[in-house]
Amino acid sequence: MTRVADSQGRELTQNMHKSTGSYELVLSPLILALIGFGIDHLFGTLPLFTIVFATLGLVGAVIKIYFGYVAEMDEHEKDAPWAKRS
Repeated sequence: MTRVADSQGRELTQNMHKSTGSYELVLSPLILALIGFGIDHLFGTLPLFTIVFATLGLVGAVIKIYFGYVAEMDEHEKDAPWAKRS
């Protein structure tokens, strides 16, 4: 078994962090839909809360990923050669 160099380990960790967006897009709506399904089953309103909670989960995940992307791009732009210096 070979030892991973520090730079390779750092890159692997950064790439694993970037892949969490796909999990958020899938798991957030799924978990919230299951919670909504439980509430629907409890109150007999099937599928009202299931649809509402799944939609909120998806919208929330997309917004979180979008603003995370914007913040990351702003961080890259800050040190770029074409960035405005004050």
